[in-house]
Amino acid sequence: MTAALSVRIDDAVVGRLWLDEKKRFCFQYDQDWLERSKIPLSLSLPLRTDPYLDDESHPFFANLLPEDKIRAVIVRNLGISLNNDFGLLERIGGDCAGAVSFYPETGELKHEPGRYRQLSADELAAIIRELPRRPLLAGEKGVRLCLAGAQKKLPVFYDDDHFHLGYGAFTSNYIIKPAIEDLDGSVENEAFCMALAGEIGLDVPRSFIHQHEDTRVFVVKRYDRITTVDGTKRLHQEDFCQALGVPPEFKYESEGGPSLAACFDLVRKTSVRSGKDVLSLLNWVIFNYLIGNSDAHGKNISLLLLPEGPMLAPFYDLLSTRIYAQYGLAEGLAMKIGGENDPGDIQKKHWELFAEEVGIKPRLVLTRVADLAQKIEVARLQLFKGAFAPYKCDALYRLMDFMGEQAEKTMHKLA
Repeated sequence: MTAALSVRIDDAVVGRLWLDEKKRFCFQYDQDWLERSKIPLSLSLPLRTDPYLDDESHPFFANLLPEDKIRAVIVRNLGISLNNDFGLLERIGGDCAGAVSFYPETGELKHEPGRYRQLSADELAAIIRELPRRPLLAGEKGVRLCLAGAQKKLPVFYDDDHFHLGYGAFTSNYIIKPAIEDLDGSVENEAFCMALAGEIGLDVPRSFIHQHEDTRVFVVKRYDRITTVDGTKRLHQEDFCQALGVPPEFKYESEGGPSLAACFDLVRKTSVRSGKDVLSLLNWVIFNYLIGNSDAHGKNISLLLLPEGPMLAPFYDLLSTRIYAQYGLAEGLAMKIGGENDPGDIQKKHWELFAEEVGIKPRLVLTRVADLAQKIEVARLQLFKGAFAPYKCDALYRLMDFMGEQAEKTMHKLA
């Protein structure tokens, strides 16, 4: 394992990451970065000359890494200890969320070459089938892909005709998400919820279902990548756990993770378009409640950290978890609404209390809940009968039933 890692945003050195004698994370900004950039690595790590010692920076870096079973398989394949975050960043931290990448410190900035390899439909299907045994293709020469979370994912480059695998410094611009094991119709579920969000006005990236023979996957555009005349450029971003300095193992409010009040406070204090972003975040909370997404935690919302300042990123990971109640999936909300985490018990008074907690007028919140419920009722039927007609499955039928009942119950409670 290398002694220190060079931390880069896009291709510029941001700082240096190393472990002290007690294996605690230490990070220090590069002086050139401090002199020419206003973008911090994280809002939890403001720009400064002094180093961040004693693991103070660890939550930001840990939140970049895969979790749970995916992580266990990767470290086994790479021969790394399960809890060795530093070693994982060294081995797979080439194409992370946002613009961050990690390289062994050599004393000089090396521009790593790269290339794209076009994948045939059969090759892509074979890679997807292999993901449970080789998550993120960890260990393949020249491939250093890193995405957080517990779900299988594959970052790829997509040119509207073909999928490509990026090697070296060549970055991805889309993410492929195969079906979640033991949860039927998860691909159709997420694709439908993301499309529905876009239909009613939430800011979401482009997404679609890709199918080849019996392999069906969800494909979503990376909002942290943009196309320029020079190719694909990375945009720096961080999730709310990173921005608030919360380790990934405490992402749920019940475990000490972010609350909705903390999330709204973060947006209000840091976003350069806070008025717009507060209302967008409100829509996100209501939408997740209405579709039955109980897993909307602090890692499922992010901020783009741009030269003009931080702003709320487009929404992602929108799917209904409550349609899987029969599988024993927890129904409790990741972040409480008005002090209540049981979605079935949320009444008008909880929305009013929530409004007070996040600093929004209760009447505005109640009006917005009713408005989105009505919009969902219209849009879900159009999508189901239209664009998603080829993808009808038991999960989508359950989702349609759930959303219809949820909208009706919500309107009744608000009356």
